[in-house]
Amino acid sequence: MKKIIYAAAVVCLLFAVVSCKSTKAGKKASDKDKAPVETEAKAEEASETAASEEKASDEAAEKKDSEALARSVSETASKDFTGWIKSSKKNLNERYGKIQIKTKSGIGSYTLAVLNEKDKPIPVVSTANEYVTNAFFLKTSKKIYNLVTDSSVRSAARRTTGGAMIMYEVPSVAQISVDLSCFSSDKKKESDMIKVTTTIKNISDRNEDFTFKAILDTVLGEAAAFHFYTWEDIPVKSEVLYRTLQNQKWFVSKNMNAAMQLFFSGADCTVPELVALANYSTLEKNSWEPDMLSYRVFDTVLSYNNSAVCAIWKPMKLAPMEAGKLVFYIALSGDGTPATGEKFVYSKEFEKAEESKEDAEDKKNSANGLKVITPYSVDDEVENISETSNVTEIDSLETPAEIPTVDFYIKNMQKEHLTPEYIQSLLDRIAALEEDSPSLNRQELLQLNAELDAILTYLRQ
Repeated sequence: MKKIIYAAAVVCLLFAVVSCKSTKAGKKASDKDKAPVETEAKAEEASETAASEEKASDEAAEKKDSEALARSVSETASKDFTGWIKSSKKNLNERYGKIQIKTKSGIGSYTLAVLNEKDKPIPVVSTANEYVTNAFFLKTSKKIYNLVTDSSVRSAARRTTGGAMIMYEVPSVAQISVDLSCFSSDKKKESDMIKVTTTIKNISDRNEDFTFKAILDTVLGEAAAFHFYTWEDIPVKSEVLYRTLQNQKWFVSKNMNAAMQLFFSGADCTVPELVALANYSTLEKNSWEPDMLSYRVFDTVLSYNNSAVCAIWKPMKLAPMEAGKLVFYIALSGDGTPATGEKFVYSKEFEKAEESKEDAEDKKNSANGLKVITPYSVDDEVENISETSNVTEIDSLETPAEIPTVDFYIKNMQKEHLTPEYIQSLLDRIAALEEDSPSLNRQELLQLNAELDAILTYLRQ
């Protein structure tokens, strides 16, 4: 009996051992089947996590860069603004009154347009090639930077309450902000002028000389008989370089649809060291100052009908963290009439000119024999006749046989009268008067010729 019980116990133990082994084997097989699926799922999850972390890292880095640039440049800029837009790298397309400003914020380029009577924009500077031909340049003692195309320059842009601001940073060298602020030249008008304020801040650790240059690739004159006009409305027929603006208050680029005035002097303008009106190919060369040839026309073999304006300001010496400022103005008109920026830039002179014009009209009306009718008696008439009986009448239509000569004395000559720019302006004015024969002012023509003869006589001495 004991043997039977012992044998049964052994059989049970053997059965139990066999059952345990089969259970473990089945569990291992199940685990092996599930392992690839779980491994693949974990791999996908890890990949997605890594990708999202990388994306978040990139966004954070880009945001950090934008905020850092905004914070660093804003120290030199005006605090009067509505705040940053969604991204400082976002392109701008803003309208203020009759002015449209568009920027390619990633590279710091811009273009300007004026709105016509139907609110359709008319470009006044180039809109081609990502606007890169409308560029700013910075020169230091070591290098020249094209702030738009140089890959080492960081740029951004933002809206302001009255325009836009473009910001550039040359690492460890300088921070530059160009503020385009729109306003009205007349209280009765919408915004038709732009004040361009450039601020340069030295962020290096030593004193440095900074020189700033602006090139505007104008387009209005390319669809007209002449590319540019002086403030006296004299056409500029060939490339010209001005090293003094004493005789040039502003320059005009216009056609039958729109007009643009450029003011580099007057009001609070910072007068440039030189201003050049030339073919764009002349201005885009690597030399800092344009290589100008006298009387070369605006068209060249390689660049036809493509004019531009270049302004270069005097160097400014800045200590570390010191900032300097430059100002010029732009006035626009989109209804076919002349721009009226002189009402603001030369407001005092404009008011005096208006008063003089009114006085001249009053004198003219008086000379034309306008009479005031008042009651009179027969006695008054007899008295007037007796008083004027000895007066010899002169025919008002009679003109003198000869126009009196005009002298321009050499002793009255000043230094600016001897500059090539002034002599060229005299020649242009004389040519304009001779071409406009119906309204020829012989007195002015004689005066200009006398002045030109005196200058040539002085130069021959």
